[in-house]
Amino acid sequence: MRISSPLGSFVARDTPAARVDARVKIVLLLAATVSAFATGASPALALWAVLLVASWGLARMDPRSFLGALAPVAVILAFTLAANALALDGHGDIALAGPVGIDTAGALRGLSAVFRVAVLLGLALAVSASTTPPQLADACTRLMSPLRRAGVPVAEIGLMLSLALRFIPIVSEEFDRIRLAQRSRGVDFDRGGVVARVRAWASVLTPLVVSLFRRADRLGESMAARCYADGAPAAERAPLPARDRVVLAAGLAVCLAIPTAAACI
Repeated sequence: MRISSPLGSFVARDTPAARVDARVKIVLLLAATVSAFATGASPALALWAVLLVASWGLARMDPRSFLGALAPVAVILAFTLAANALALDGHGDIALAGPVGIDTAGALRGLSAVFRVAVLLGLALAVSASTTPPQLADACTRLMSPLRRAGVPVAEIGLMLSLALRFIPIVSEEFDRIRLAQRSRGVDFDRGGVVARVRAWASVLTPLVVSLFRRADRLGESMAARCYADGAPAAERAPLPARDRVVLAAGLAVCLAIPTAAACI
């Protein structure tokens, strides 16, 4: 069984990653984000590729889903690589045309940045493949619970996060449905200039926004009918089991060890 998720698809399987508490996975993902960008030496980045493959194995992910997730950000990654590799002042190591050339040091820097983003995206997919949207929302609420002492409405933020996680796949399905309906009416999204394409996509975005407002009204009426009010009860405390504490400590140690090893190379 698959359940739609903002980052990928949750697969209801008894995997080692699915048995880990969602709070541990979120903390380790945040630690991996900091550690990956703090890793300087290129040889040490290969360790992140090993960890990425290991996380896919623990979540029993299909590597093809990673390629599908890269498609929406491929343009950004290509722009990042080009912005670092191209030299427009004539000082490029490889001349292309006139003052335009390729800076090999910049190209390596761009490849390193693209690699880091791809690794973090793959790790996020492993988390989403082994965690349901309600588990993610509940974990974020519990992690933010210390902010309640500062007057932050943690329970309300958790509710909004839960609603957002549930509605993102619904919005995606609605977008596809409207796009197919407009295409069947003869709207061509792939031809014409920029203005023509903007007008074509406006025929999708306008009814989509109207549909979102309609769903928001229905959601508000449903919450009012269930007598929801501010000051929702906070989530009960749930200490981490010993196994999850070991996983958390080991994961944080790895995230700390890789940049340290890179600094010694």
